Amino acid sequence: MRKLCVVVALLSAFACQKNEVVVQPAPPKKVKVKTVVVPTDARNAKIKEVLPMEIPVLERTSLGTKLAKDGTVYESQDVFAPGQPVYVTMWLKESPGGLQTSVLFTDVKGKRVDWPRKQMNGAKVATFKLDTTKLGPGEYHAQAFWGMNIEAEYKFRIEAAKKKG
Repeated sequence: MRKLCVVVALLSAFACQKNEVVVQPAPPKKVKVKTVVVPTDARNAKIKEVLPMEIPVLERTSLGTKLAKDGTVYESQDVFAPGQPVYVTMWLKESPGGLQTSVLFTDVKGKRVDWPRKQMNGAKVATFKLDTTKLGPGEYHAQAFWGMNIEAEYKFRIEAAKKKG
């Protein structure tokens, strides 16, 4: 009988054990990976959009007729008398080798009046002159170029000569 009690006790002990549920992790999902090859040489790359680069390359510019002793525009103005020269000075932050600066002067209809250019050769200041002796009264426009980039624009006017008397 003792053996019977031991067997019953052991069976009871096994019957009262907690059942553990083993959860297996879900199988991993398949992920699609798209590889993009970035060319190291962009000569043959296909560009879909143009991103503007706004890096200031000019410290400042000025348009006027009065020059300081160093040959830069001393006092800004936008109205000139007939025959009075128009100067534009550009002060550059950057002047890499081979840089050319220029100022395109046009009339009110966009016709080129003059387009003086300068090779900078590392210089950081350039002054350009528009001779107005052959220009009549009216509205004019000046565009300052750093290389082929327009960096500053001015509208100015040459007034008609005042009559005496």
